Amino acid sequence: MRTRAAIVLLCVPALAAALEPLPDTALAKVAGRDGMSFNLSNFSMSGNAEMRYYTPGGDSFSIGNLSASRSDNTDAPFSDPYRLDVISGGPGRADIINIAFPENVAGREVWQITYDFGVNANGFDVKGGSVILKDLVYYGGGLQWSTPTVGDGLAFGLARRLELGSLTLAPNGRDATGEAMVLSNVKIGAATADGSAPTTPWHIADVTTQPGIFNARTDEAGKSTLHLGVNWPEAGQTAPSGTLQIGNISFRSDAGVNMDLGSSRIGSIQLQYLDVKFH
Repeated sequence: MRTRAAIVLLCVPALAAALEPLPDTALAKVAGRDGMSFNLSNFSMSGNAEMRYYTPGGDSFSIGNLSASRSDNTDAPFSDPYRLDVISGGPGRADIINIAFPENVAGREVWQITYDFGVNANGFDVKGGSVILKDLVYYGGGLQWSTPTVGDGLAFGLARRLELGSLTLAPNGRDATGEAMVLSNVKIGAATADGSAPTTPWHIADVTTQPGIFNARTDEAGKSTLHLGVNWPEAGQTAPSGTLQIGNISFRSDAGVNMDLGSSRIGSIQLQYLDVKFH
């Protein structure tokens, strides 16, 4: 795996030689405050490592062969960093780890991401193919982590505003020319009053008012499941509205014939409750 970053938070001794000193002009642009600011300059990584989740019955789901890279704002590469802070969760709550993404107003920080996925279940080992994300741009938003107020696991918050050039699901792999589904010109963010493109992040989950939850559960029969969800909003709170806009949905066949279904738009989405269990 190859990883390059302007500031590396955690690294093994073998990578120490790759660190480079920052010039005074770059350091002068970092504002003084509690927490930590960091950026990913010319970030790239690739490798054949695989992450696999096993169910108690021995079935599994895997993600591997991840490659990711990011282009940068060359005019001011260190002026719009990621920010890592530990903030108070309020009376009776644990502290919150908060990561705020760069505002990226100019849209010059652009990601390219590809990975493979597969399922091994009921005696079948199925290679699902590749997921290819091109020209993925995040505008602000971020992540939160904390301890749930009730039960075990990880409580999380998630806010997103993004634009995506294309999302391709390729069953025959990233280098194949066979069948594929392609979503182009995708926009996700907070819903706007006039239904136009989003300009601010959509708060899908919030640690304080509508926390997400990630944990493992065991039912009365002793069967374990991996659980991902978003709780109901707290009393008096309303789930924020988001929007999903897709410029074009197309399917590519083995015969080389493309079928375009046109655009799709959901002007306002409210995620009141989510409960997903992986058996």
